[in-house]
Amino acid sequence: MIFAGVFVVAVILLLVFNYRHGDTRKCRWRERRGEGQSSWTCVQCGATTTGPRGETPEICLRPKA
Repeated sequence: MIFAGVFVVAVILLLVFNYRHGDTRKCRWRERRGEGQSSWTCVQCGATTTGPRGETPEICLRPKA
């Protein structure tokens, strides 16, 4: 019985602390290098942005439908 209670609390804590606002787990970014900055395109949703070379965007930039 104690094990079940500890298990439920552990699952709830994992859900709370693993939530990331602007999650990008489904985003698949492709980089196109330019002068100083890179152009990033998500092949999953089509979002585009610019940023430093080699640093993928940390938030999902998917347009709201």
